[in-house]
Amino acid sequence: MNKFEFIRVVTDTLRANDVRKPVSIPKQTFYISDDEGNARSFSVKKKDKNILFTIEDVKAIVNACIEVIEDCLKRGESISFSSFGTLGLKYRKPRQVKPFNSEDKVDVSGRFIPKFSFGKDLRLCAKLYEMSLEDRINNVNIDDEDDDAYDAYDDPDGAELNGDVQDGAELTGGSGGGSVDE
Repeated sequence: MNKFEFIRVVTDTLRANDVRKPVSIPKQTFYISDDEGNARSFSVKKKDKNILFTIEDVKAIVNACIEVIEDCLKRGESISFSSFGTLGLKYRKPRQVKPFNSEDKVDVSGRFIPKFSFGKDLRLCAKLYEMSLEDRINNVNIDDEDDDAYDAYDDPDGAELNGDVQDGAELTGGSGGGSVDE
């Protein structure tokens, strides 16, 4: 999922959950006068509205969140989301590596790399996904076995072949395990 798809999904989720942004409308004053010189002012205050977030609103929110995360990492701070995970920096020690196309070893200096530690809820999501994959695999295997069991009944003559019929072969026998004569 790329950034644009993420923004669209977040927008759809906010709409599905009926999350709205408040919009206040300022008080308006109208001045009315007649031909005799009488003037009167009326103040109209409209009710505050709540409207749905647009894709542009969510895009601005997501971009702001990413910018805050980048700024925190630039300062060396870690960011923790309760039960989701922690994003921070990890120091990688200097080491020697061997490129795949040569025999020489190359020194790599130490540096900081971003590191994400998964929280409890994220681990649970991964476990649920794994279980759903196992269910899909088990259902496919069961369906395959069922198809094999019913293959013998597909022949309208009632002959059971088990897949070893050759072109032009004549079938003899009935339902008692047909044989192939050449």
